[in-house]
Amino acid sequence: EWAFSRGRLCLLQARPVTGYVPLPPELQTEPGKRRRLYGDSALSSGLTINAPISTLGLDWMAFVAKALFRPYLGSFDFTLEPRHSIWFFAGHRMYQDLSNTLWIASPKQLAKGVAESDALMAETLLALDRKRYRAEKRPLWLGWAGAKKLPRLVWRLSGPGWQTLRAVIFPQSEKARHLRATKAFRDAITTQLDQKLPLVAFIEKATQLLATRVFHDAIPALGAYLSAHSLVDRIVGKGRPDRLARAQKLKLGFKGNVVAEMGIALHRLSRQIAPEDAKDLAGLAQRLADGGAPSGLSGAWQRFAKDFGCRGPNEMDLAEPRFGDRPSLALGLAAQMKATPADRSPERLQERIIAERHAAYQTLASEFGPLRRALLRRAHRLLDLFGETRDTPKHQCLAMYHAVRRRFVKEGERLRDSGRIDKPEDVFDLPLAALTRAAEEPDLDLRSLRQTSNVFKKQLQSNVRSFPGVIDSRGRILRPPARPAEPGTLVGTPISSGRASGPAKVLRAHDEKPVEPGDILVAYTTDPGWTPLFVNAAAVILEVGGVLQHGAVVAREYGKPCVAGIDRVTERLEDGQLVEVDGSSGIVRT
Repeated sequence: EWAFSRGRLCLLQARPVTGYVPLPPELQTEPGKRRRLYGDSALSSGLTINAPISTLGLDWMAFVAKALFRPYLGSFDFTLEPRHSIWFFAGHRMYQDLSNTLWIASPKQLAKGVAESDALMAETLLALDRKRYRAEKRPLWLGWAGAKKLPRLVWRLSGPGWQTLRAVIFPQSEKARHLRATKAFRDAITTQLDQKLPLVAFIEKATQLLATRVFHDAIPALGAYLSAHSLVDRIVGKGRPDRLARAQKLKLGFKGNVVAEMGIALHRLSRQIAPEDAKDLAGLAQRLADGGAPSGLSGAWQRFAKDFGCRGPNEMDLAEPRFGDRPSLALGLAAQMKATPADRSPERLQERIIAERHAAYQTLASEFGPLRRALLRRAHRLLDLFGETRDTPKHQCLAMYHAVRRRFVKEGERLRDSGRIDKPEDVFDLPLAALTRAAEEPDLDLRSLRQTSNVFKKQLQSNVRSFPGVIDSRGRILRPPARPAEPGTLVGTPISSGRASGPAKVLRAHDEKPVEPGDILVAYTTDPGWTPLFVNAAAVILEVGGVLQHGAVVAREYGKPCVAGIDRVTERLEDGQLVEVDGSSGIVRT
């Protein structure tokens, strides 16, 4: 704090700023100018990354986004840039421009749109001042530039729409088609995506395959699954609490869900790790690579790597190594699961949840008349067939990302060998445009470009522990109104029912410390790389999350009580603090 005294500028006091989140210049507005409002879409909307995204990783996301939407919107140069966008990529993050979105949606509608993935952001949006933050000028896509694209969009989306309807009416044949398409996509990554292709041709082929997978193959199955969810809610209504609880059980416990299956596969892998090997995971990983590991472990690892080698922490960022790239990541998680009691193994947990789902269906069916029973039978059938597909599109996308990452690393090896960068992984600090130009411009100074493009990322890494869900163009972090709570309680959103007590284990990274059986896992947000930690945890508390966020889905699949949407929970709870989690009411007691 500063003040003038008798014409002299004096320092009154100074203290560290703990809530500062830098914004890139293109997102800032001048003092006194109308502020803009941004929602961080990288936290909960499928990415779940609480870290700066690499330069190449962010450029790749933008490139893929344009490729996915181009068949439906054609050329749309304005839609991924700040000031006239809905979503855009900047400052090593993916943002939603809420100031533009407020032209077509109220704060209440915005809150409803994110509530199922981020309850805390929903409460923040519900309380915001629309007059203060709506953009002064109407975005371009609300004018003629957007209107002339509308017929094309409606026509192109009608195809996936009709396929979704067909999946609801003829679910068995659509499931068979979905399985064939999934296998064909997996095969195409090997047979059509040649790692020896020139970089530009490789990128074009990869995005073409992704666009086909996301819109033509994945949407109908996913749409049938979500339709069944909605149908169950309509059939059961908002009446008796016991029926509502059974309705929730109908939506859990599906064989084949890739995220749950990954936890099961890691647990099986953990059974093959000898106690002495668990003390030297780096050495064990080297023995796996050299072929010197025990045959049981080697076979279990090969099966795991084949199915889940494309996954890992912060997996949506190309710069982050996957389990298949760095086996020690998976081995470290598997080693933690060695302490898991047999009756709490992920296989047993899944079997119990599946049995509860079938029992809930039988009970509900016996309580309804002929019409509602027939509708419930259809919803249950759709969930049986398509429940596993919820996480399949992202898994397939990450299989492609893994192949793309390998291609970029190969490019990095070529540039290193020619003396233009220091190590292959340096390519992830380069813009995509520079990397594609490098082959034709031998004089392009890649080291200088890397240093320039990495400046803001380093600033974020130094200053930011948790990215806020909502921030304005002057750096003000918007938070939800305080929830009324009794002393010794924290109130969040109920995510997964049940009650458990234990010592809190506060993690800001998946490998920061082990989660022992009975711990209460407390985290800002989680991605699939955290899945194995849920097995030992007695319950889960998340700051960022909603009923459809990854951590919430895994908690329910494993039958773990879960509460989300507690503001600054990783600061309010301490390691070892005894807490009780009530996943039915959303209350955490300390």
